[in-house]
Amino acid sequence: MSLPLASMEDYSMYITLSDDELFERRIAQTVIERIHRLRGLYAYWLQFPQKFDQDIVQYDMAMFRVGKSQAYDDLHLVHTILGNLQQASKDFMRWKINQDLEQDLKAARRAGDHRSVAAIEKNRIINNRTDKEDELELEFDKIIPQQFVPVDDPTVLGIKKLPDLRNRIRMLVKKYSDNSVQFAEYEELKEDNDNGATDQ
Repeated sequence: MSLPLASMEDYSMYITLSDDELFERRIAQTVIERIHRLRGLYAYWLQFPQKFDQDIVQYDMAMFRVGKSQAYDDLHLVHTILGNLQQASKDFMRWKINQDLEQDLKAARRAGDHRSVAAIEKNRIINNRTDKEDELELEFDKIIPQQFVPVDDPTVLGIKKLPDLRNRIRMLVKKYSDNSVQFAEYEELKEDNDNGATDQ
């Protein structure tokens, strides 16, 4: 009997196992198929690191015949378990640019080209964003949700409070919820003739 598997921790644990190892652990066939999809998506992304998320989703839908929501869920798992390749590419490019700038800086200093040294330093500052303040991390765990307390006081909304309102409500409820029949005085109307004269 196959074991159910759904949590992200399980996927991260089993993504590196071979098919034989997955079968030995009696992993469900649908989960094994999804692990194959995740591996395929990551391999495709490694081959084409400049692809955007939308491209990966389209590839997943076309290659593995899954729906759009499933493809986005697969992409989310790839990002979470295997890492966001686009972010890694940015970090790698930033490191590579720093290495190139360092080589150019040494050459400019050897040549005594102070103008180039200043330009290279300026580019290094831009590349590493040291001229900007670090972005503050939002401390979501310290956000306290606002507590709403239901009240029947209209003054909290800026509405003027009516004096003796509860008593007036009680009287109106009593008056209009009375189902007893009350006889009212009435006056019988006389019908008009076709020529406009009234009957006597």
